[in-house]
Amino acid sequence: MLSRNFILLLFISTLFGQSTMNGYGYGMFANKSDASALGSESVGLLPSFKTGVSLSNPSTWHKLPVTYLSTSFVGQNNEFSSSTSTHSGLASARLIIPAKQKLSFGLTFNPLFSREITIVDSTFNEFIFTNSDTLDYSRSNTTGGGSSMAQFAVGYKLTDTDDIGVGLDVVFGSSRSTQNLIIDSENHLLQSRDYFSGSLLELYYTTSRFSFNENPLILSLNYNFSLNDIDVENESYQAFLDLNSNNYHDSQDYPNVAAALMPTNTVFKNEISISEFKAGVDYEFAERYHAQIEMQAWSNSGKNALTSSVYPGYIKGKSKVNISFLKFAKPYSRDRLNFRAGLSFSDYDIKNLDNVKEVGLGLGLGIEFGLYRNQIDFGYNIVNRDNIYTIGSETVQSFNVGVSIGDLWFVKRRKI
Repeated sequence: MLSRNFILLLFISTLFGQSTMNGYGYGMFANKSDASALGSESVGLLPSFKTGVSLSNPSTWHKLPVTYLSTSFVGQNNEFSSSTSTHSGLASARLIIPAKQKLSFGLTFNPLFSREITIVDSTFNEFIFTNSDTLDYSRSNTTGGGSSMAQFAVGYKLTDTDDIGVGLDVVFGSSRSTQNLIIDSENHLLQSRDYFSGSLLELYYTTSRFSFNENPLILSLNYNFSLNDIDVENESYQAFLDLNSNNYHDSQDYPNVAAALMPTNTVFKNEISISEFKAGVDYEFAERYHAQIEMQAWSNSGKNALTSSVYPGYIKGKSKVNISFLKFAKPYSRDRLNFRAGLSFSDYDIKNLDNVKEVGLGLGLGIEFGLYRNQIDFGYNIVNRDNIYTIGSETVQSFNVGVSIGDLWFVKRRKI
């Protein structure tokens, strides 16, 4: 039996965005933040889009004057060791419908976890037979895709000072995995696919009943938990020799696709069980100038029985604290600019491995335009992570552009 230590390096693809953190378990949290939250390093709980409104907090949506369709696109650059990976894509899409400044409905689509990563041996190794014949061999492991989420949420104004929100999240999507044993430049592939299904419930509460030095003080709370723990259906295919090196099982491979065995299916129940608590305080220390502080505690208590992880560990928990400063535009005036800045500190609890530390800095700008206060937002943040398995540190730069278009859809025609 062969025994040796594998030295793993990241192999960078220009087609897929990768982060070294994607190799833990079922992947890293996907970059789903809207541009306004990214610019303030927010966890999405406190107002960052407009005065009193967060796009990620349904309990604030009824304060919007009109219906908004909001989309957010992200570009990300990851640097580690002497390697760089760059990618871009859709971060989120959201439709919010307020009704009479008291009730609101919203539909959101965004990614949940990302598994885009490839690791390979740094060098080929030799196995020498007794007759002096040698074999060069190496291996690589590639995962891609990940789970996504569709959310339907409702917000309601209880009193002049208290608001609530409820969201139902449906988890779906799939990821793929390819293990490749390379012997004398020939690829021996073992492929599998994971399918995700489950649901989460999100509860929100926001109150403005408090004040400090006669200035408004807003408190927001959020608790999320798995309504149905996320199940994973694993579909594993027969190994094959990829004779034409296209990473796809076809008629030219051995055994060819027609002669291959049917894939085996195994369902792993309660693989991911999520609970999350967030709390935040927003203080308006001067007119339209706000200071915010938020905290987040996320945990996964699922079974995590499927050993398809690239790294020998998974993200068991995450804690984050962020401090933000924001200046909002004055509604219906010549002042149409929103400014944001934030600083965050995060700690990832990794099962069986060292914790990963993270420090992030964010800057953002929002510009209102048009009769219905349409808005374009720009968000930039830079994050440094340390203690990543086999890699050490990683620097991530993200640039997000969000476009939010407002109109009187489903709203009684009235003068704005």
